[in-house]
Amino acid sequence: MKDLGILAVEWITTGLIVFAGLSGKQILFINGPRSAVITLGAIGFIMCMVMPSVGLFVRNAPAHPVTIVAYIVGLAALFITLVQVFRWNIPVVNEPTMALYIVAGCIVVKSIIARCATLIF
Repeated sequence: MKDLGILAVEWITTGLIVFAGLSGKQILFINGPRSAVITLGAIGFIMCMVMPSVGLFVRNAPAHPVTIVAYIVGLAALFITLVQVFRWNIPVVNEPTMALYIVAGCIVVKSIIARCATLIF
């Protein structure tokens, strides 16, 4: 696995945002699970675009099964973030705490997929 420092930064950032959302206290601009989901979704997409990530798969093998799994996981995170932003009434993911856990899980899965790129290519 490559770039373990980046992996650590991604996981620590995700963990801190989840903690801030579940703590019940105002930490910076995060005052609950819903704002934590929105923040985590935005930061997750920034991390995906800027850091060496799933973009390696997209450039090298856009139709590879691992790339397709990364697409699906990313779309799930995007959808759940949009559910929280627009307060859509979608079962399971309209609950902010559950949405926070799912988006954090999506970020962890995508970061693991991104670090495995060197094993496949």
